[in-house]
Amino acid sequence: MIGYVAGRSPLHRAHPYTTLSLAAALLFAAFAMTEPLTVWLLVLAGAALAATGGVLRPGARTALVVSLPVWILLFVLYGLLGAAPRAAVGPLQLSVPGIERALVLGGRVTAIVLGFLTALATTSPHRLVEAMTARGVSFSRTFLLASTLTVLPRLRERAARILEAQQCRGLRLGGSPLARLRALGPLALPLILGALAEVDEQVLALDVRGAAAGGRRTPLDPPPDSPPQRALRWGLLALVVAAYGWKFWRMRG
Repeated sequence: MIGYVAGRSPLHRAHPYTTLSLAAALLFAAFAMTEPLTVWLLVLAGAALAATGGVLRPGARTALVVSLPVWILLFVLYGLLGAAPRAAVGPLQLSVPGIERALVLGGRVTAIVLGFLTALATTSPHRLVEAMTARGVSFSRTFLLASTLTVLPRLRERAARILEAQQCRGLRLGGSPLARLRALGPLALPLILGALAEVDEQVLALDVRGAAAGGRRTPLDPPPDSPPQRALRWGLLALVVAAYGWKFWRMRG
């Protein structure tokens, strides 16, 4: 699950800035936390955010796939190769401070990935573009952000269509590793050429619409904002600032 998933959850109905602020707060707060307990409370907060958006199961599954290589690397670097003292866990001798460090770093990665996967799944690119246009953000920045949010879903859909078309033409994906490697050519080449052709089409479309003309654009259907949501965003900023203040105060103490 990487991309927008239609729904009617509170996060889907919220202003796009609110959902992105929640994910950004998880990101910055994760680096302010230095203890395993507080970091994993943020992981639980990310899971609660995904549950609120109705994407807990696919979000947690994707976050696990993305974070697993990081966890394996952290386990080797800090758990197996970390400093003393060590504790015996079965046949392994694991570093106690190394495991604590791995829990902190791995928890940070998991919380950040889960938060932003939830934001991607519940923030409609169309509503985000309208919200940014209503706030006077330049068209180039709006288009850059919207394209970034939608590039992976578009590539995934195009790859699925190419795969189905090539299989209808007799392409076989099974067999030996060498045969599978040879099958990548008929799949990768149309995907790359199609992406390049789409870039040309988008450039022409932007020129026709006067994207380079500048000036303030008029939003057609801006998503509604509300005082409670604005208060929530300011409250998240205050919490992040307080978390970093607490961190630096403890470092000085």
